Amino acid sequence: MADKSPRIKPGSSKINDSAADGSHRVPSGDSPPSALPQRPDPLPSLFLPDPVTTAQITDPRPSVELFAINEVAGVASPTSFADYRVPARKSLGEVDAQGVRVFKQRQYVAVSDDHFVQVVRDAESGLFRATVARELKASGPLMEPDAEGRYWRPIASGSPLDRGDAPSGLARSVDERLATLFPTMAQDARTSMHRERLTGDPLLAVARLEAQHFTLVKDLGAWTGQVPSRHPVTGLPLTNTEIAAQTASRERFAQELQDNWSRKATSANPYTPSTLDYDLDVLGSLPRLSADFSHVRELSLTSTAPLEDSTFLASFPGVRYLTLSGFALKSFPAEVYQMRELVTLTLDNCDIRLSEASVEGLAHIEQLTLLDLSNNPLGLSPDLRFMRRLDSLYLSDTGLNQVPVGLFESESLAFADLRNNEIAHLPDELFEVPDVRQVNFNFRNNPLDEATLQRVSVYMEAAGLDRKVLIQVDGEGQMQPQIAAFEGEDSGVESS
Repeated sequence: MADKSPRIKPGSSKINDSAADGSHRVPSGDSPPSALPQRPDPLPSLFLPDPVTTAQITDPRPSVELFAINEVAGVASPTSFADYRVPARKSLGEVDAQGVRVFKQRQYVAVSDDHFVQVVRDAESGLFRATVARELKASGPLMEPDAEGRYWRPIASGSPLDRGDAPSGLARSVDERLATLFPTMAQDARTSMHRERLTGDPLLAVARLEAQHFTLVKDLGAWTGQVPSRHPVTGLPLTNTEIAAQTASRERFAQELQDNWSRKATSANPYTPSTLDYDLDVLGSLPRLSADFSHVRELSLTSTAPLEDSTFLASFPGVRYLTLSGFALKSFPAEVYQMRELVTLTLDNCDIRLSEASVEGLAHIEQLTLLDLSNNPLGLSPDLRFMRRLDSLYLSDTGLNQVPVGLFESESLAFADLRNNEIAHLPDELFEVPDVRQVNFNFRNNPLDEATLQRVSVYMEAAGLDRKVLIQVDGEGQMQPQIAAFEGEDSGVESS
């Protein structure tokens, strides 16, 4: 077993602050102005120009300006989505990762080239809800970005307000919206997702998925442009050619992640979206994601550069088989503790150092069948006493000077690779292992003292002809009979 085992997460109440004689409505452009009383009330508009802004507006043609927002106290809850729209007449600044713009501490989303809608975060759903200035409680519909992420629209529901007076095609069914998010997913799989994941209000649930996808695209788009100006190891500035190559590498990985979230097959992962296997050529760090990748069961990432930060792993709580290689994590990734179904863990050459806390945390991932921490300066040995299912252990080139606690207690263990370490003494527990247990302990290239080597020799010589245990240490005299015994088993001859 010298070879490693294969790598086998509508508004509720309406507040009416209007005068007792009637509610204020935003005046329609088609309605003639009514006569004003001698002492006029404040103009019943959601947005009023200040004197300076008014003086500057001389061109009637559409522009990208928004009237300054006045503090209007008397505003009734609109009854049509059109009443929430604000003409775009002034720059609202750059759109953020969620597709929201902020102006005077208020949030706005674009619903067309010429109109915006003010929104607030809805506490119950976590989505954005349309509102108007001075509303104590948002009365408008929940909002969602469209498939392209350019404009926002009301989430379809049964009420005219939530439909936003939009064409009937906008009020698509839940299945149609799922098909847009997951275009290659089979109908029965979408039906299963609808039944199992879209619990409660399915419209809200699918809206959360749409918002999640929108944020994922935005987050990845921002990450692709964050190539470091200097190499993180050498400190040398990157050339324009190197920056362009790094940007292209990030774009490819970003597309891989988007496709995986949408359950699409890719050239790197052509069989199932539950596997994400990718060879990275990225400098810096991986993106921090808020999207949910809990459908991924096997995550395998190999890096050609020492990537830092394990935050990326937090989006993959459903992983069962985790492999990271070539990272620069420095410490054991705490995100692994949230992978409740993890059965194989490989963190090879990730510059990991164990602390007492991480030793204790790792010890309680009790369902592990494979643990590989090779090529890391661990400092401390892992505790194996609670890993009753552990079959394969790889701890070569880790600088350990003693064997892990519980190494010889596990009856499920079949292979333990502790080569190339600083172990000088093997404990008594090794020589209490029954010689008929089929397990291979490899201690080659360790500075074992003479007394230990002698005990190994005596133990092996005293073993019966049907022995299955193998203890590999340096020294030609020690190895020859042990190899012969294992070759006999490989020939297919059974021992009684």
